Amino acid sequence: MAVLLVVADASPARGAGTPRLAQEATVDTLESGRIVVSNPVPGRGEGPHEWRLVEELRLGRVDGTGPEVFGDVHDVAVDEKGHIYVLDVASKEVRVFDREGRHVRNVARDGEGPGEFRYSGFSPGYRIIWQPPNRLWIGDLHQQLSFDSLGNELSRSGQPFGPGMPISGDALLRGMRSGRIVAADGEGFVYQEISRSSELSADQRVSYSYGVRLPVHPEHPNPVPPQDSLLLDSRVTTSISQTTSRSGPTISVGGVLKTTIPRRVWAFGRSGTAWLANRAVYRFHEVTFAGDTIRTIELGDPPPPPPDDSDEAKYTPLLADLEVSPEGWLWVRRHQDDLEEDPAWDLFDNCGRYRGEVSTSARLGTPRGRNWDPDPMDLGAAGVIHGIARDALDVSYVLRLRLESASGTPIVAEECSH
Repeated sequence: MAVLLVVADASPARGAGTPRLAQEATVDTLESGRIVVSNPVPGRGEGPHEWRLVEELRLGRVDGTGPEVFGDVHDVAVDEKGHIYVLDVASKEVRVFDREGRHVRNVARDGEGPGEFRYSGFSPGYRIIWQPPNRLWIGDLHQQLSFDSLGNELSRSGQPFGPGMPISGDALLRGMRSGRIVAADGEGFVYQEISRSSELSADQRVSYSYGVRLPVHPEHPNPVPPQDSLLLDSRVTTSISQTTSRSGPTISVGGVLKTTIPRRVWAFGRSGTAWLANRAVYRFHEVTFAGDTIRTIELGDPPPPPPDDSDEAKYTPLLADLEVSPEGWLWVRRHQDDLEEDPAWDLFDNCGRYRGEVSTSARLGTPRGRNWDPDPMDLGAAGVIHGIARDALDVSYVLRLRLESASGTPIVAEECSH
């Protein structure tokens, strides 16, 4: 069954007599029940809506000693009252600001006592996630803590990784599970990314990334062991030894670790599903944690994704990241070879229809070092987003932006015919 949808541009035309744009989308329902939404490719800059990101608040300054001077911001979270939680790894604390940007308090300071979090320069992937009605998660790949809005500790699991810590790097390389909480909803569930590794050969290991949906109950504040998990991506690491020989046997004098590039991006929705896509293809799959694909969104007629073992030199990424708003809108960040270019997103509404593109001159969500993943954003209701920007001197700022159409209309959850 196929249905043709037409999305008309409700915003005022730029000039007198300019015709309104329309975007057609075809919706097919397969025998399996999966919904496929196919969108034709618009000309860049000629989408069905013209959108803009309006800056509402900027936190951070270059000099001074106040709480608005940030060292290295890794993540931002926002609660229902508009309080902004800023994870500054350089200062080893989370700074809390009210909706107007006034400093309120600091929480999750460095330490091992109640209400404290152990920061380590060796531990990647710091995240903070707000979970309604009153829980802030902070963690990395090895430890997860949660606090209430006042900084009182609610739960603690895992253990820090770094100098003097009991976990050894060798234990992790031998397949020990590590993970971090990257999303949460108001239904009592958190979404965790878990990594496991196994040996392929003497010089190769494969690491798998899984997404897991975990319930959190008042009587068991730490997430319970996973029930269902979803494979997100896999990467192969090869150890290339540099050797020299003496009169006897060959001796290793060093080595290089080469890891395959990430091939997939993903995001967790707020309805118990995940979105998955190959970085090289404009095709997005909404998947349950039981492994069922319930919806697919396409832009144009995308080709099949390249095989995982295809030549990496010929692999051309198009996508950098996915985010899902509370209304179910999908934000697709385009890949940037040149990080000096303005970041840009393609927007799909909750029905899967392509609604246009938006960009910003702020260096929002710049990838760190050689990391492919941009800094995360906090997508709030009605198109309000909070993100991290860094200037040419690598000074961190926190921005609040609002997505709106050219007429000033914010995004809403659309009515779908399927």
